[in-house]
Amino acid sequence: MKRAELAAHIQALQSRYDRESGALESLQARRTEVSTQLEGCNQTLELLEQVRLLLAETSEAARAQIKVHVEQTVTAALQAVFGREMRFEVLLRDVGGQTAADWRVVDSMEGEEVAGDPEDARGGGVSDVVSLALRLAVLELARPRPGGPILLDEVGKHVSAEHREALAEFLKAYARRTGRQIILVTHHEELAVVADVAYRVERRDGISEVTRL
Repeated sequence: MKRAELAAHIQALQSRYDRESGALESLQARRTEVSTQLEGCNQTLELLEQVRLLLAETSEAARAQIKVHVEQTVTAALQAVFGREMRFEVLLRDVGGQTAADWRVVDSMEGEEVAGDPEDARGGGVSDVVSLALRLAVLELARPRPGGPILLDEVGKHVSAEHREALAEFLKAYARRTGRQIILVTHHEELAVVADVAYRVERRDGISEVTRL
């Protein structure tokens, strides 16, 4: 093979390597994103199961109160964050003498109601908001009532940018209403700016620098 042909062949191989390396990086990034989404879905499913068991193991009167509390808490969060007519519904049914519960998010868009599973609901981050609101609802139902602050790590990570400020305002209103302190770790400045006190942590030359916003 002549030198020119060999150089062209090497160049072709390099180009192919670069293309496939780029494709691999894209696939790896997508895998990380999907894994994160799957983790969030699993956490939501665990919360739903906790509420389901709570409903199944309580008396009829207590069950009705829990149902209303959960529906109101999650509905308030959805409407506060997304600014449209949405509601969370708990559907109770009898299965072999045992109480079972199903869930759905009802979303009104352009005069049409669309109902679906929280994991399939339309809108950026609906599942994240449902998961957060369920945690708050379960916390308030716990007896004895837990004390101390609420610690939240990267809450609403899949909530779209246009709704993050509304999510932050919802959390602030919740803290004000319940008297609970919320300590939040986030990469999104929209969530940090509404805090009473906020700090930015940046790593420079292996050293973490903390500045008050």
